[in-house]
Amino acid sequence: MEKSRCAWCGTDNDPALSSCSSCGTRLLPLEEGEPIWAVPPESVAPVPPRSNAGWAVPSEPAASQPSEGWGTGQQPGTPPVPAAPAGVLHSTAAPPYPPQPLPNWAPPATWPGSAPKASGSKPGALWAGIAVVVLAAMGFLLFQRMQGGISFPDTIAGYQHDESQIAKAATDTMETYMNGVGLKAKTAIYGNIATPAFIVVAFNTSGEPPPGSLDDFMTGLNSTSGSGASIGRQVTESRDGVTYRCGSIVSEQQGGGFDASAVCLWDDNSTGGFVISTVSSDPMSSVDLTAQIHEAVVG
Repeated sequence: MEKSRCAWCGTDNDPALSSCSSCGTRLLPLEEGEPIWAVPPESVAPVPPRSNAGWAVPSEPAASQPSEGWGTGQQPGTPPVPAAPAGVLHSTAAPPYPPQPLPNWAPPATWPGSAPKASGSKPGALWAGIAVVVLAAMGFLLFQRMQGGISFPDTIAGYQHDESQIAKAATDTMETYMNGVGLKAKTAIYGNIATPAFIVVAFNTSGEPPPGSLDDFMTGLNSTSGSGASIGRQVTESRDGVTYRCGSIVSEQQGGGFDASAVCLWDDNSTGGFVISTVSSDPMSSVDLTAQIHEAVVG
Protein backbone atom coordinates (compact mmCIF):
# COMPACT_ATOMS: atom_id res chain seq x y z
CA MET A 1 0.00 0.00 0.00
CA GLU A 2 1.42 3.42 -0.93
CA LYS A 3 2.26 5.55 2.06
CA SER A 4 1.73 9.28 2.42
CA ARG A 5 5.14 10.87 3.15
CA CYS A 6 5.09 13.90 5.45
CA ALA A 7 6.62 16.86 3.66
CA TRP A 8 7.88 18.30 6.98
CA CYS A 9 9.48 15.42 8.86
CA GLY A 10 9.60 12.70 6.14
CA THR A 11 7.53 10.15 8.09
CA ASP A 12 5.60 7.58 5.98
CA ASN A 13 1.96 7.63 7.11
CA ASP A 14 -1.12 5.53 6.40
CA PRO A 15 -2.96 7.10 3.45
CA ALA A 16 -6.13 7.20 5.54
CA LEU A 17 -4.56 9.68 7.95
CA SER A 18 -5.12 13.38 7.36
CA SER A 19 -2.23 14.47 9.65
CA CYS A 20 1.29 13.16 10.16
CA SER A 21 1.43 10.67 13.00
CA SER A 22 4.85 12.01 13.99
CA CYS A 23 4.71 15.79 13.79
CA GLY A 24 1.03 16.52 13.15
CA THR A 25 1.60 18.25 9.83
CA ARG A 26 -1.48 18.27 7.55
CA LEU A 27 -1.16 15.62 4.85
CA LEU A 28 -4.25 16.53 2.82
CA PRO A 29 -5.03 19.91 1.25
CA LEU A 30 -6.35 22.43 3.80
CA GLU A 31 -9.99 23.28 3.79
CA GLU A 32 -10.95 26.90 4.38
CA GLY A 33 -10.50 27.88 8.04
CA GLU A 34 -8.84 24.59 9.02
CA PRO A 35 -5.56 24.83 11.06
CA ILE A 36 -2.36 23.23 9.83
CA TRP A 37 -1.94 21.10 12.98
CA ALA A 38 -4.72 19.53 14.95
CA VAL A 39 -2.43 19.76 17.99
CA PRO A 40 0.81 21.66 17.34
CA PRO A 41 3.77 19.45 18.22
CA GLU A 42 6.09 20.66 20.99
CA SER A 43 9.09 20.73 18.63
CA VAL A 44 7.45 23.34 16.40
CA ALA A 45 5.37 25.18 18.99
CA PRO A 46 5.79 28.95 18.66
CA VAL A 47 8.37 30.41 21.06
CA PRO A 48 7.47 33.71 22.72
CA PRO A 49 9.84 36.50 21.68
CA ARG A 50 12.66 37.25 24.10
CA SER A 51 12.18 40.35 26.19
CA ASN A 52 14.51 43.21 25.50
CA ALA A 53 13.77 44.94 28.80
CA GLY A 54 16.83 46.56 30.26
CA TRP A 55 18.64 46.83 26.95
CA ALA A 56 18.98 50.07 25.09
CA VAL A 57 17.93 48.99 21.58
CA PRO A 58 18.77 51.56 18.91
CA SER A 59 15.98 52.52 16.60
CA GLU A 60 16.17 51.01 13.12
CA PRO A 61 15.05 52.65 9.90
CA ALA A 62 11.81 51.31 8.50
CA ALA A 63 12.42 48.16 6.50
CA SER A 64 10.79 47.41 3.19
CA GLN A 65 7.82 45.07 3.31
CA PRO A 66 8.66 41.44 2.52
CA SER A 67 7.66 40.13 -0.85
CA GLU A 68 5.03 37.46 -1.24
CA GLY A 69 6.28 33.90 -1.39
CA TRP A 70 8.60 31.62 0.54
CA GLY A 71 12.23 32.52 1.13
CA THR A 72 11.92 35.98 -0.43
CA GLY A 73 11.72 39.47 0.96
CA GLN A 74 14.63 39.18 3.42
CA GLN A 75 15.74 42.34 5.15
CA PRO A 76 19.06 43.78 3.94
CA GLY A 77 22.00 42.50 5.96
CA THR A 78 20.17 39.39 7.25
CA PRO A 79 21.00 35.81 6.23
CA PRO A 80 18.66 34.23 3.67
CA VAL A 81 15.73 32.22 5.03
CA PRO A 82 15.36 28.73 3.51
CA ALA A 83 12.11 27.94 1.78
CA ALA A 84 9.61 26.12 3.98
CA PRO A 85 8.05 22.84 2.88
CA ALA A 86 4.60 22.85 1.38
CA GLY A 87 1.85 23.00 3.95
CA VAL A 88 3.94 24.78 6.61
CA LEU A 89 3.46 28.47 7.21
CA HIS A 90 6.47 30.68 7.81
CA SER A 91 6.48 32.99 10.84
CA THR A 92 6.39 36.64 9.76
CA ALA A 93 7.46 37.91 13.20
CA ALA A 94 10.74 39.82 13.14
CA PRO A 95 13.53 38.05 14.99
CA PRO A 96 14.33 39.64 18.35
CA TYR A 97 17.33 41.92 18.55
CA PRO A 98 20.45 40.27 19.91
CA PRO A 99 21.76 41.67 23.19
CA GLN A 100 23.54 44.96 22.63
CA PRO A 101 27.05 45.42 24.09
CA LEU A 102 27.35 47.65 27.13
CA PRO A 103 28.53 51.19 26.41
CA ASN A 104 32.27 51.62 26.31
CA TRP A 105 32.43 54.06 29.21
CA ALA A 106 35.64 56.02 29.56
CA PRO A 107 37.45 55.17 32.81
CA PRO A 108 37.09 57.76 35.56
CA ALA A 109 39.77 60.38 35.70
CA THR A 110 42.63 59.29 37.83
CA TRP A 111 42.99 61.04 41.09
CA PRO A 112 45.13 64.09 40.63
CA GLY A 113 48.77 63.57 41.34
CA SER A 114 50.52 65.00 44.31
CA ALA A 115 50.03 68.72 44.95
CA PRO A 116 52.85 71.03 43.93
CA LYS A 117 55.36 71.79 46.60
CA ALA A 118 54.82 75.02 48.45
CA SER A 119 57.33 77.77 48.05
CA GLY A 120 59.98 78.23 50.68
CA SER A 121 61.01 74.59 51.11
CA LYS A 122 64.50 75.15 49.68
CA PRO A 123 65.48 77.88 52.18
CA GLY A 124 64.06 75.75 54.98
CA ALA A 125 66.19 72.78 53.96
CA LEU A 126 69.26 75.03 53.71
CA TRP A 127 68.68 76.36 57.23
CA ALA A 128 68.50 72.76 58.46
CA GLY A 129 71.77 71.83 56.79
CA ILE A 130 73.52 74.90 58.13
CA ALA A 131 72.35 74.25 61.69
CA VAL A 132 73.58 70.65 61.62
CA VAL A 133 77.01 71.38 60.17
CA VAL A 134 77.54 74.41 62.39
CA LEU A 135 76.67 72.57 65.58
CA ALA A 136 78.88 69.65 64.62
CA ALA A 137 81.77 72.02 63.85
CA MET A 138 81.33 73.67 67.25
CA GLY A 139 81.77 70.34 69.00
CA PHE A 140 78.19 69.79 70.21
CA LEU A 141 78.59 66.04 70.71
CA LEU A 142 77.33 65.97 74.28
CA PHE A 143 74.53 63.38 74.18
CA GLN A 144 72.38 65.54 76.40
CA ARG A 145 68.87 64.86 77.57
CA MET A 146 66.04 67.33 77.19
CA GLN A 147 64.71 68.19 80.64
CA GLY A 148 61.83 70.44 79.68
CA GLY A 149 61.53 74.13 80.48
CA ILE A 150 62.04 75.15 76.85
CA SER A 151 59.01 76.28 74.87
CA PHE A 152 58.32 78.54 71.93
CA PRO A 153 55.56 81.17 72.29
CA ASP A 154 53.38 82.38 69.42
CA THR A 155 55.35 85.61 69.02
CA ILE A 156 58.80 86.88 70.00
CA ALA A 157 59.79 90.52 69.52
CA GLY A 158 56.78 90.96 67.24
CA TYR A 159 57.66 88.05 64.95
CA GLN A 160 55.18 85.20 64.53
CA HIS A 161 56.13 81.59 65.20
CA ASP A 162 55.88 79.88 61.81
CA GLU A 163 54.01 76.64 62.43
CA SER A 164 53.18 75.87 58.80
CA GLN A 165 53.70 72.38 57.45
CA ILE A 166 56.85 73.46 55.63
CA ALA A 167 58.32 75.10 58.74
CA LYS A 168 57.44 72.10 60.88
CA ALA A 169 59.10 69.77 58.37
CA ALA A 170 62.23 71.94 58.43
CA THR A 171 62.45 72.07 62.23
CA ASP A 172 61.73 68.35 62.53
CA THR A 173 64.57 67.70 60.10
CA MET A 174 66.92 69.91 62.08
CA GLU A 175 66.06 68.20 65.35
CA THR A 176 66.47 64.75 63.81
CA TYR A 177 69.87 65.63 62.36
CA MET A 178 71.03 67.22 65.59
CA ASN A 179 69.93 64.17 67.53
CA GLY A 180 72.19 62.23 65.19
CA VAL A 181 75.22 64.27 66.32
CA GLY A 182 74.28 63.94 69.98
CA LEU A 183 72.45 67.22 70.59
CA LYS A 184 68.92 66.93 71.97
CA ALA A 185 67.54 70.30 70.96
CA LYS A 186 64.33 72.08 70.11
CA THR A 187 64.08 74.39 67.13
CA ALA A 188 61.69 77.05 65.89
CA ILE A 189 61.44 79.48 63.00
CA TYR A 190 60.03 82.98 63.44
CA GLY A 191 58.90 85.14 60.59
CA ASN A 192 58.25 83.22 57.37
CA ILE A 193 59.89 80.02 56.20
CA ALA A 194 60.75 81.61 52.83
CA THR A 195 62.30 84.70 54.49
CA PRO A 196 62.92 83.86 58.17
CA ALA A 197 63.51 86.65 60.68
CA PHE A 198 65.45 84.27 62.90
CA ILE A 199 65.82 80.62 63.76
CA VAL A 200 66.24 79.44 67.35
CA VAL A 201 67.95 76.27 68.55
CA ALA A 202 67.58 75.74 72.32
CA PHE A 203 68.98 72.93 74.48
CA ASN A 204 69.91 72.01 78.05
CA THR A 205 73.59 72.23 79.01
CA SER A 206 73.57 70.54 82.45
CA GLY A 207 75.81 73.33 83.77
CA GLU A 208 78.52 72.92 81.12
CA PRO A 209 79.26 75.95 78.94
CA PRO A 210 78.53 75.50 75.24
CA PRO A 211 81.82 74.76 73.46
CA GLY A 212 82.96 76.47 70.30
CA SER A 213 83.01 80.06 69.12
CA LEU A 214 81.43 82.29 66.51
CA ASP A 215 84.40 81.57 64.26
CA ASP A 216 83.59 77.87 64.51
CA PHE A 217 80.08 78.78 63.43
CA MET A 218 81.41 80.47 60.30
CA THR A 219 83.51 77.42 59.50
CA GLY A 220 80.38 75.30 59.47
CA LEU A 221 78.41 77.93 57.57
CA ASN A 222 80.97 78.25 54.80
CA SER A 223 81.35 74.49 54.39
CA THR A 224 77.58 74.24 53.94
CA SER A 225 76.61 77.28 51.88
CA GLY A 226 79.91 78.13 50.22
CA SER A 227 79.21 81.76 51.05
CA GLY A 228 82.78 82.68 51.97
CA ALA A 229 81.38 84.68 54.88
CA SER A 230 83.24 85.74 57.98
CA ILE A 231 82.47 87.14 61.41
CA GLY A 232 82.74 90.88 61.60
CA ARG A 233 82.43 92.87 64.79
CA GLN A 234 81.74 90.74 67.88
CA VAL A 235 80.17 91.61 71.22
CA THR A 236 80.07 89.61 74.47
CA GLU A 237 77.76 90.82 77.22
CA SER A 238 76.31 89.44 80.48
CA ARG A 239 72.75 90.30 81.53
CA ASP A 240 71.05 88.88 84.61
CA GLY A 241 73.42 85.93 84.79
CA VAL A 242 73.15 85.13 81.10
CA THR A 243 76.13 85.46 78.77
CA TYR A 244 75.44 86.57 75.19
CA ARG A 245 77.89 86.47 72.30
CA CYS A 246 76.86 88.02 69.00
CA GLY A 247 78.70 88.80 65.79
CA SER A 248 77.76 90.29 62.46
CA ILE A 249 78.09 88.16 59.35
CA VAL A 250 80.07 89.63 56.51
CA SER A 251 79.27 87.70 53.33
CA GLU A 252 81.11 87.93 50.04
CA GLN A 253 77.95 87.02 48.14
CA GLN A 254 74.26 87.37 48.84
CA GLY A 255 71.33 85.19 47.88
CA GLY A 256 71.26 81.44 47.48
CA GLY A 257 68.45 81.16 50.03
CA PHE A 258 70.59 82.35 53.00
CA ASP A 259 71.13 86.01 53.82
CA ALA A 260 71.76 85.90 57.57
CA SER A 261 72.99 89.12 59.15
CA ALA A 262 74.12 87.98 62.60
CA VAL A 263 74.68 84.93 64.76
CA CYS A 264 74.37 84.77 68.56
CA LEU A 265 74.83 82.31 71.42
CA TRP A 266 73.49 82.42 74.97
CA ASP A 267 74.52 80.48 78.07
CA ASP A 268 72.68 80.66 81.41
CA ASN A 269 74.42 77.62 83.01
CA SER A 270 71.25 75.53 82.49
CA THR A 271 70.36 76.10 78.87
CA GLY A 272 72.12 77.17 75.76
CA GLY A 273 70.74 78.88 72.69
CA PHE A 274 71.83 79.37 69.14
CA VAL A 275 70.24 82.17 67.06
CA ILE A 276 70.72 82.97 63.37
CA SER A 277 69.14 86.32 62.57
CA THR A 278 68.35 88.34 59.46
CA VAL A 279 66.89 91.23 61.46
CA SER A 280 70.03 93.31 61.98
CA SER A 281 73.77 93.03 61.43
CA ASP A 282 74.53 95.25 64.42
CA PRO A 283 75.95 93.05 67.23
CA MET A 284 74.41 95.10 70.06
CA SER A 285 70.97 95.03 68.42
CA SER A 286 71.43 91.29 68.00
CA VAL A 287 72.25 90.95 71.72
CA ASP A 288 69.01 92.78 72.55
CA LEU A 289 67.04 90.46 70.26
CA THR A 290 68.71 87.34 71.67
CA ALA A 291 67.94 88.49 75.23
CA GLN A 292 64.24 88.76 74.27
CA ILE A 293 64.37 85.32 72.69
CA HIS A 294 66.00 83.82 75.80
CA GLU A 295 63.41 85.39 78.08
CA ALA A 296 60.54 84.12 75.91
CA VAL A 297 61.90 80.61 75.37
CA VAL A 298 63.35 79.82 78.81
CA GLY A 299 61.67 82.38 81.08
